[in-house]
Amino acid sequence: MTAVRTALTGLLRWYPPAWRERYGEELMAMMEDDLGDRRPSAKFRLTMAGAGLRERGHGAGLFGDTRPAAEGVRGGSLLVLCAWTVFVLAGFEFSKLSEHFAGTVPPAYRALPWGAFETVRTAAVAGAMLVMIGSLAAAPAFIRFVRHGGWPVLQGHVRRAVAASTATLGATAGLVAWANSLASTQRNAGSWPYQVAYLTWAAFGAATLILWTVVAVTAAHRLVLTRSVLVLESLLATAVTIAMATMTVATAVWWGATALHAPWFLQGTSPGSTGSPFEPFLATTMVLMLVSVIAAGLGVVRIGRSWRRMRTA
Repeated sequence: MTAVRTALTGLLRWYPPAWRERYGEELMAMMEDDLGDRRPSAKFRLTMAGAGLRERGHGAGLFGDTRPAAEGVRGGSLLVLCAWTVFVLAGFEFSKLSEHFAGTVPPAYRALPWGAFETVRTAAVAGAMLVMIGSLAAAPAFIRFVRHGGWPVLQGHVRRAVAASTATLGATAGLVAWANSLASTQRNAGSWPYQVAYLTWAAFGAATLILWTVVAVTAAHRLVLTRSVLVLESLLATAVTIAMATMTVATAVWWGATALHAPWFLQGTSPGSTGSPFEPFLATTMVLMLVSVIAAGLGVVRIGRSWRRMRTA
């Protein structure tokens, strides 16, 4: 097998197995005609990856109206779940960035940022509970799926998720032990080796969360769900989206109030000093939150459209 064909075979893996089995050879021939003896460029790889992910999204019912309306309800709910996963990653970063902020804000101006912070925390707990309820509602269908031969579909994903979880637990134990031996200033910005270790731990945690979400999505779009469960999942997905939107607004309020009354906290400088209200990590967190809320909103819209199709069918 030539190097070019090997690269093209790798690109086909972006597409779902059923799609590859039906159209893989045809697409391979088209790519070979297009490239000739040239290796695929970065733009070509991104285009093929995007097309493959779209097909996977259609197969999972995340978007598109070619599948039955009930699949649209399920797909919209799963899109909210995926958005929640990204939002949780942003929430962890916000938790780290806002750590011990109350002690640096002047007491006269502490009410607004503290209220916003508490709103974020309360909505986060509510969102996590809603996701847990949705998981429990789908559990009987999941058990039936596994009992009737569904495990081979999941086992590779589960093994990767378990491996990532194990690595994350080990990294957590090591990081906690190290953090307990450091002063607060060293943990926040004073020790670059600790910062590298923290970022590594965060990467492990993100990978774990994403891999378990892959397990959930892979299983969920194969489950046989009753209408009542679909109704419940729709309501929960809508409520989770509202919780995400609430946290996003509250985070923006916290940022604005802290930047106005305690800019030194955002810059890590001494209390009373001036500084820019912009903080790059916080800005990244806000972008991730906004993107997640938009994606979840699209999921809720898809749920609504699918229920309307079911009523008019």
